[in-house]
Amino acid sequence: MKKVFNILIVDDHPMIIEGYSNTIKWHFKEHPVFSFNIESATSIDETVKLVDNILPQNKFDLVFLDISLPDGNTTKMHSGEDLGLFIKSKLPNVKIIAITALNDTVRLLNIIKKLSPHGLLIKSDTDGEVLTTAIKNVIKGRDYCSHSIVALLKKRVTQNKVLDDHDIQLLVELSNGAKMKELLELLPLTKSGIEKRRRLLKEKLNVKSNSDRDLVLKAKEMGFI
Repeated sequence: MKKVFNILIVDDHPMIIEGYSNTIKWHFKEHPVFSFNIESATSIDETVKLVDNILPQNKFDLVFLDISLPDGNTTKMHSGEDLGLFIKSKLPNVKIIAITALNDTVRLLNIIKKLSPHGLLIKSDTDGEVLTTAIKNVIKGRDYCSHSIVALLKKRVTQNKVLDDHDIQLLVELSNGAKMKELLELLPLTKSGIEKRRRLLKEKLNVKSNSDRDLVLKAKEMGFI
């Protein structure tokens, strides 16, 4: 008897979900060992509702997770990483394959450090072969990164380039137009701590100007907010 795996595909583009789903069904339709049940969600809120209401016997084994998701309307989640951490808190044994359109090494390191996915793929080179290879590796307990990610990570970006939760929160509040008075109320940091983080963020993201606007634009370009 085949082992059945329950897959959840999360992406805000229905056509991408359809493409991944069709690829999985096609490549594994005659597989002798396992088969898949596939469900999907197109937003953070829809995914949270789905995971919260899932029955134990139908829990997901594998999640394909788009990192660049719009903010949730009913949650405080700002990204696929936040959603991935929520999914892992609800389903500790789930295996997550993160998929991103971003190919900046700093951003990729941030995804790895914060989420620790079992797989990491870049959308532009995720064809049928890459998708099925990732599935086969991950369900057998082996981590998998697509070749382009392996090449990018060989650039040896240092660990201090990674942004933590306070960095992300500061960037989010700056993007909302918060001034120092509001930042002191919103963040568990002193004025000097905020100023230091803002300076270090500009160094990490290679922003040459003193403008917070430039910092926010760069953070959005790199997919941090």
